[in-house]
Amino acid sequence: MLKAYKYRLYPTKEQAAQIDRSIGVCRLVFNLALEVKTWAHRNGTTLSAFDLCYQLVDLRDTFEWIREVNSQALQAAVKKVDVAFKNFFHGGGFPRFKRKRNGGSFQCPANTRKIDWEKATLTIPKIKDIPIVLSRRFEGKIKTVTISKTATGKYFAAVLVELLQEEIMPAKTEQAIGIDLGLAHFAVLSNGEKIDNPRSLTKMLARIKVLQRRASRKKKGSQNSRKANRRVAVLHEKIANQRNDFLHKVSTRLIGDNQTDTICVESLRVRNMVKNHRLSRAIVDVGWSKFIAMLEYKGRWYGKKVIRIDQWFPSSKTCSYCGHILTELDLSVREWTCASCQATHDRDVNAARNILAKGIESGVGSPAEPVEPRRMRRTRKQESIPQG
Repeated sequence: MLKAYKYRLYPTKEQAAQIDRSIGVCRLVFNLALEVKTWAHRNGTTLSAFDLCYQLVDLRDTFEWIREVNSQALQAAVKKVDVAFKNFFHGGGFPRFKRKRNGGSFQCPANTRKIDWEKATLTIPKIKDIPIVLSRRFEGKIKTVTISKTATGKYFAAVLVELLQEEIMPAKTEQAIGIDLGLAHFAVLSNGEKIDNPRSLTKMLARIKVLQRRASRKKKGSQNSRKANRRVAVLHEKIANQRNDFLHKVSTRLIGDNQTDTICVESLRVRNMVKNHRLSRAIVDVGWSKFIAMLEYKGRWYGKKVIRIDQWFPSSKTCSYCGHILTELDLSVREWTCASCQATHDRDVNAARNILAKGIESGVGSPAEPVEPRRMRRTRKQESIPQG
């Protein structure tokens, strides 16, 4: 089983300068490879990752300072371009150039990687004995090490480890629960529990506007401008940390519940949902996609099953008692009464119960299933709605 551990680094000035140089060169190589790949794509030519790596040899011969960076880290940066284009061909966004102000990272897939647990140091190719805070210990083989720098100047190391044995035994219960994700409440469970939305971004929005206004008034490129931009980056980092902390706590609690064996959630197309300009900021603030990803990989650790149901399933419009489906249900309607059985439903609790029933009916997770064409899903959904 593969598992990633993230640690904080406190490099010396010389080590920090070498890390920054490696990040900068890898960013340059990525942008050059992206430019070449984009030109080839627009001209109907196909360039693989191996073709781009062959060009990397000529680049290293032309510029001597590129040799100061580990060659396998440069190859990993080139391969990221190939992966970005594959994601684009599968429906993702077009690859973008990397910018310096966003920090950056580079990967160390070579064999020269070592953690000294007694001295609390990390050794990677070209850089030795970097001070590291080893908050968690692991036993296994290190596959890759990714060194990253945030926009606020903090350094981290993400260590991907192949564990020698499974750390957590599979669950033995046979209970299931459905989760409906929303905005009024972050999550509503099929047992009626409602988890409040922390609204990390909304609470800090006024402060963000003040800091951004101050930064916009500074002279570009000046020391005061860099300080003002750093204050904005620190606040955004704080918001991201608050959101990640909340998502980790909720996902760990749900997965670690001994009374739950299966979790059913609804597949969400967040990229399409944020096109609604009235709800886009609130949708981005909650972090639904990251939460579902956390449920899935933590479920593998604990031996739990996470099932994604079809995103076109009318969970809110369907009566969880008799199965009657409404023709329309406005987002502002939080409670409704079924015209068939006269049952009164809380919109979110009813949706969570329907998600649970649909998940148990399907019994398999959607990531490994073939995706049904969108037109067919729409047709099937419309046929399930009673006419007249």
